[in-house]
Amino acid sequence: MGPVDRLEALSRFVLQKTYIRADNTIRPAAFLPNPKNGETSVFRISGITDNEIWAIGDSKVAPKQNRPILGRADINASIVLSNYLEIIPSEPPERHADITGWPEEKSEQKQIALELAAESEFHKR
Repeated sequence: MGPVDRLEALSRFVLQKTYIRADNTIRPAAFLPNPKNGETSVFRISGITDNEIWAIGDSKVAPKQNRPILGRADINASIVLSNYLEIIPSEPPERHADITGWPEEKSEQKQIALELAAESEFHKR
């Protein structure tokens, strides 16, 4: 796959209960970058079925984390890009990408994660 288009849909798989609110919305922490590499892992889901999206989570994400997929937060790439972040294709696995370009300051990261969470659509497993 080529560069990520701003009209593409992305999915962030959720494997931690603490990332899901009681009202089945996603907490901002789900979008925060990994402290080890400063990136947030997502998958490009435009043009595939709901079942195919879940299959990616079950086959590519869950085994790596040794946890079941609890849900996913779908978000439009344009929202990520409008927050001055980048989406870099990062295969394998197929359709994988990383959200990069996060500010150094933790409070700024939290502010962006808050907007991403608010603009995402959570799908519970």
